[in-house]
Amino acid sequence: MAELGQGAAGATAAPRRADRIVAVAVRPGEGLGFRLAGVEVVEVGPGEEAAKLRAFLSRPEMGVVAVEERVVAEVPEPVLKRLSERPVPVLLPFSLPRGGAGEGPGQAYAAALVRRAIGYQVKLSGRARP
Repeated sequence: MAELGQGAAGATAAPRRADRIVAVAVRPGEGLGFRLAGVEVVEVGPGEEAAKLRAFLSRPEMGVVAVEERVVAEVPEPVLKRLSERPVPVLLPFSLPRGGAGEGPGQAYAAALVRRAIGYQVKLSGRARP
């Protein structure tokens, strides 16, 4: 029997929509919470943004790649333009909470996505502690 994503001849086929995965690109040390949730994480250090994102986004199984805004900010505009011209994977910039009081627009949006996905209101607050 052929493995998932492979045809009878063993050639890798494009993943079906249901086989695509969600992944996250963040700065080193910021991926633990995502990993604990079962999400694939790539840590991107300063100067590695364009190369790591190109490699990560070129994988055929990628469906949605959430990229922390500080990583996206360092990717050259021509690279972002090329990456955004493809329908899949979807590049979804987001911001991590950096302290401060109250819920920002990014946090409200993320909470709404979680509520829609699991049917339950989740309060996203606080900072991760080592």
